[in-house]
Amino acid sequence: MSKIIYTTGLTGFIGQCVLKKIVNKYDVIINFGRDKKLTFYRPALEPLYKDFNLNELEAYPSETLVHIAGYYNSNPNSLGEKNQLEESNYNFPFSLCNLLKTIGLKKIISTSSYMQLLDFEGKSLYSETKNKFISWAKSEFEVTEIFLFDTFGPNDQRKKVLDVFIQNAIFNYDIKIPLIRVDINLTHVEEVAKCLVDSTILMPGQYMIKSNNQTTVKELAIDIISLNKTTSQIKTELEGSNFFKNVISFRIRLR
Repeated sequence: MSKIIYTTGLTGFIGQCVLKKIVNKYDVIINFGRDKKLTFYRPALEPLYKDFNLNELEAYPSETLVHIAGYYNSNPNSLGEKNQLEESNYNFPFSLCNLLKTIGLKKIISTSSYMQLLDFEGKSLYSETKNKFISWAKSEFEVTEIFLFDTFGPNDQRKKVLDVFIQNAIFNYDIKIPLIRVDINLTHVEEVAKCLVDSTILMPGQYMIKSNNQTTVKELAIDIISLNKTTSQIKTELEGSNFFKNVISFRIRLR
């Protein structure tokens, strides 16, 4: 019998790395896009692209969905941006899982951000839309929720802190950091991907992928300037929040 698994988000930074590690573990990997397109991945074969067709999917049943897709916007400035958060982080997975349930979906492995562990006042609309889906999913499926911290690695185009600092150092631009201390936890994308692939055998519950690379934004800037031997200067002038101090609790650690 063929080993089949459903996924979302395999075209993103983390998802591409997950695909490389999971593609030889299954006979068929079916990735669902928000554009109602499907991508079939098979070992040693080229990807196959199709339109969403529930009847056709009945020939490729899977009890498990690895849900990585998400849209991040910490400060939506328009109704359109707010609607995109709701559509991407709640409506899309809600609709997809309801459809897949009719052909046997039972278990969801879903990535979350550690910022979703903040108390009510610290939560953003991004966190609220992600939590809204998880809350619903737990009433319908076996849910394994994996909390992620900051990730890094080659070919990261997301303009995260580490990438921005490195780019500034390369061009000798000043590096701007918050006025207050801000803690940051960095995990290489390869380690994150491995843990996510391994998480398919976990019991339902809440887990986290958190490395020993705990530092501060200022220390990170100092290290990058030193390693690159750049003339960049650190400018302490940005507003910021140290989310780590406000996290309610951390979950079972995977690494």
